[in-house]
Amino acid sequence: MLQKILLVSVVLTLFCIEQTSAQSDLRLQAVLLDSTLTKNANAIVRSEEVTIEIKSINSMIVKTKRIVTVLNKYGDGYADSYEGYSPSTKIKKLEAIAYDSFGKEIRKYKKKDFKDRSVSDGISLMNDDRIKYFEYTPLNYPYTLVFESEVESSTTAFIKYWKPILAYRLSIEKSNYKILNSSKISIRYRETNFDDYPVKTNKTDLETSYSISNISARLPEVYSPSLNNMTPMVKVALNEFSLEGVKGAATDWKSFGKWKYDKLISGRGKLPLETIEKINKLVANAKTKKEKAKLIYEYVQNKTRYISIQLGIGGWIPFLAEDVDRLGYGDCKALTNYTKSLLDSQGVKSYYTVVYADERRDIDSEFASMQGNHVILNIPDEEEDLWLECTSQTTPFNFIGDFTDNRDVLVITPEGGTIKRTKKYEPEENILHTTATVNLEVDRSMSATVKRISQGLEYDWNYNIQFETPKDQKLYYKEFWGYINNLEIGKINLNDNKDDIKFTEDIEISCVSYAKKVGTRLLISPNLFSRDQINLPKYDTRKTPLVISRGYVNTDEYIINLPDGYMAGNLPEKKSIETVFGRYSYEVEKIDDKQLKFKRFLKIVDGTFPKEKYDEYRKFRSEIKKIDKSRIALKQQ
Repeated sequence: MLQKILLVSVVLTLFCIEQTSAQSDLRLQAVLLDSTLTKNANAIVRSEEVTIEIKSINSMIVKTKRIVTVLNKYGDGYADSYEGYSPSTKIKKLEAIAYDSFGKEIRKYKKKDFKDRSVSDGISLMNDDRIKYFEYTPLNYPYTLVFESEVESSTTAFIKYWKPILAYRLSIEKSNYKILNSSKISIRYRETNFDDYPVKTNKTDLETSYSISNISARLPEVYSPSLNNMTPMVKVALNEFSLEGVKGAATDWKSFGKWKYDKLISGRGKLPLETIEKINKLVANAKTKKEKAKLIYEYVQNKTRYISIQLGIGGWIPFLAEDVDRLGYGDCKALTNYTKSLLDSQGVKSYYTVVYADERRDIDSEFASMQGNHVILNIPDEEEDLWLECTSQTTPFNFIGDFTDNRDVLVITPEGGTIKRTKKYEPEENILHTTATVNLEVDRSMSATVKRISQGLEYDWNYNIQFETPKDQKLYYKEFWGYINNLEIGKINLNDNKDDIKFTEDIEISCVSYAKKVGTRLLISPNLFSRDQINLPKYDTRKTPLVISRGYVNTDEYIINLPDGYMAGNLPEKKSIETVFGRYSYEVEKIDDKQLKFKRFLKIVDGTFPKEKYDEYRKFRSEIKKIDKSRIALKQQ
């Protein structure tokens, strides 16, 4: 009996030792997790430690240790770990360890186990930026991944921001961010969105740190502000810095823009004499600065194409204009500089402009630093600022669409940088006007000719269909009008008027069973081509403001020819809805016994509204959807 007791005691002791060793850090196990962190979460950042040491103007070390517990397959992306490197950035340490839910090690990855590839964007001819990465494929959930790295860089123009909450459905148990400044170079900090979060800050002459803990996962909400505008962030910049060996100093946008102009842009606009002579002839009959600019812009579109080359400081300095002229290609910096040089040759002043493209995001007007991901061209004119997207071969002159509209940008002049705002397209400019002639037949079939004319941002949202194959064009319209069963697309004629920035679609369609027969009557929906399909979710408690990013106006007018032997019964009264979000009207009127006219108007107003207004907007759109699909009865004569 005593031997059995001793044996059990030894086994339990060994088991406890093994468990204690494997689980000495409770962050490595995923069995006992705080329910406030698991609720609504796909993953939990158990711990994140980022330490950035500024050693000199051209020496910076970044140490990272991150522990993430992944709860389900939707959280796998948070376990994928990587570090970038280049001739100016060296990876000194790189490793990862995967643990199962009990904290038992599954696999350890050393630096040599990480895959290596170019940071290719699919359009770069050459790029010397590379990443080492690994993608862990789990067998079970949950699991925990520990990632550690140390990177040394001679470029100090970019200092990693602190953004502890990177995504929705991600909880944060603990995140620490520390700046060590042994160089004693002055550092600027920009702290945003701290008010609603328990951020702890500690600042001394040589060290600044931020920490946050126990943050539950946020759920996404439709029509909400950007996550960056709602969660804590710290931007950091040195007053003296180095960019791929080019030293600089700046404390505001004026001095930053001056450095960028002098060191990265100036002196790169020389053109061959024969090219200048060609441009002289091209604009000889142009009467205004705007006419000259338009002719030169279209010349660049016809001559060049977008290809990126990102090598060292060349990733930040534009190609020489004469090289673009000879080669016929370049990236956004090169093509913008080339267009600027051609305009300069004709006395038309223009300015290289840095912008965040695609998702609307402002250059931070209160914090000068390396920002932006794209370059466009600004031409100040007497009546308005002109904005040119120099990388596109299809975009009309002075039309930037929703790619770079309505946001703060950095305009770089010889005197320095200045913040401007790009064009805002007002709802009344963003017009989609749809007209149609519809023929209904006794056998329930329908045929129609449809004309859609798009302007403003509606042009931007529709004109790319012309570049699809005929087959894909037909598939697009069948999906767009997918609520019409058995729809067939016939002839399609598309016209792109770049001078007026107007896109016209003429489409012939047919359907064998549009009307529904009920007894001797036929039921039809007069709104054939503009039914609102939006479905907005209902929230018990909306947490974020309602953001409608862009407004627009849609108008419709159809002539509907009734089947032989049928006439309209009682027609519904005109319906109108007016709210702070816009206006809607729906009307069916009788022309004679054989024809009806359908008219629809919808205006959506952009803006930011209190969260309490969301339900009102949802009901507004729901009512529109309900009215849009309503039917009328046709009765036999």
